[in-house]
Amino acid sequence: MWVQLEIEDPRLAMPDNAEDAQACRHPMTENVRMAQQILNMTAPPEVYTQRRSRLAAGLKRPLVILAGRARARTYAGLDYPFRAGSTYLYFGGPPIEGAAWIIEPNSDGMAGSTLLRPLADPDDAVWTGEPVQDDVIAAAAGVSVGAIRAPRDIEELLAKRESASICPPCPASLNWVTSLGLQPAAADELLQIIDMRNVKDDHELTAMRDAADIGADAHEVAMACVVAGRSEAEIAAAFESTLIAGGCVASFTPIVTVRGEILHCLGYNNTMNPGDLLLVDGGAAEPGGYASDNTRVCPVSREFTAIQKQLYNVVLRAEREAIAACVPGRRYRDVHDLAARVICEGLIEADLLRGEPDDLAERRAHTLFFPHGVGHLIGLDTHDMEDFGDLAGYAPGRERRTGFGDNALRLDRDLEVGMTVTIEPGIYIVPAIWARDDLVSPFADCVNRAAVDALIESHFGGIRLEDIVHVRAQGGPENITEELPIETDAVIEAMKLGDEV
Repeated sequence: MWVQLEIEDPRLAMPDNAEDAQACRHPMTENVRMAQQILNMTAPPEVYTQRRSRLAAGLKRPLVILAGRARARTYAGLDYPFRAGSTYLYFGGPPIEGAAWIIEPNSDGMAGSTLLRPLADPDDAVWTGEPVQDDVIAAAAGVSVGAIRAPRDIEELLAKRESASICPPCPASLNWVTSLGLQPAAADELLQIIDMRNVKDDHELTAMRDAADIGADAHEVAMACVVAGRSEAEIAAAFESTLIAGGCVASFTPIVTVRGEILHCLGYNNTMNPGDLLLVDGGAAEPGGYASDNTRVCPVSREFTAIQKQLYNVVLRAEREAIAACVPGRRYRDVHDLAARVICEGLIEADLLRGEPDDLAERRAHTLFFPHGVGHLIGLDTHDMEDFGDLAGYAPGRERRTGFGDNALRLDRDLEVGMTVTIEPGIYIVPAIWARDDLVSPFADCVNRAAVDALIESHFGGIRLEDIVHVRAQGGPENITEELPIETDAVIEAMKLGDEV
């Protein structure tokens, strides 16, 4: 339902003088809170103002940050759901297609911050409801009504100055950027944003915990639906319907599969059979865009076989030790290597590898079973800021390792207070790996190939366990999703809850 607000907040008519403008700031009125709710804004307007001011202090040229537009599916009138660009949202952009911020260098976050938003067509109200009015947008974003302009004004506002842009991978917006002659944001401009977004404030953490709660609910509902003879599609439907009922959407296309050895297996065509392991990797995105991401594994028979349970507990031990290592100052690559060493130790215990754990980890023997990184940044994106590439994931001067498996580590920064990351080790029996002599032959002396082949023959699949970690100054890391069942007995008990429905 459309609500017209009468906004009575002096921030909507701020004077041009920065000192006078600062003097006008005061806590949000109830009307401003309502504006925030209407637009699903995560933080109060003064937070967005402060973020823009902090960014502007380091800029040497105007920066245009675009919201993007929904992509067409098969023809122009049939779009995918719109989701605004994450950097645009972070700086207080309301979720409006085709909108954009212009942030001027050395501005205070209000004056010098212009929000471009498309003009509504009078017929739009017939099809999509009344548009949100400018006073509501201004109240939620932390600018004056006068700071809201039409996109056609951009050339006047930039006055043919050299300007940079951050644009989602959306054809319409990219074409607009090209037509305006805007340059892509440079590394130093992006690094300012990366440094800001890497450390989550209390508003962001609250949103992430909300998303995590709904995502955990979806995982538990999925567990309760796992029964031999059902399809993966039924579990996926139960998972996503729980997200929607909780006011969220999927933060990415959920992975629901008995083919857990396929790391990003999509589609839900398989039937669950006795003896299978079902892997569910999925999360929620709350209305403001913040994401959760968890992975759990269920035995379809409601009982793990001996080798399934043994390897499951190896992955669980690796996850727990890696989570405990997420403390300020710890290099994330070292967290990955710790998990790899635990996995080598467990594979020796399971007689899949032979040798000493430290030696095998140094040789990277684990990559035959654990061919990906131990996790990634998470926040407004499931893989937070991956649109900035390794500039976000890798600290200056650090580069990806080049070897198979090691080259998939998405993050190599020293952990800071306020960072949020995932921890998701795994053990997989991937036939495609074991068919490659270039990958396997270097480890012929330490692999029990007969045992591996037996697991391939049994269609073992894969085990991955994933939680979200908040790095704290005191009290150790916070596992944001620690309430989601993960112990083998707890998982089986959660599956049995479906019998009570």
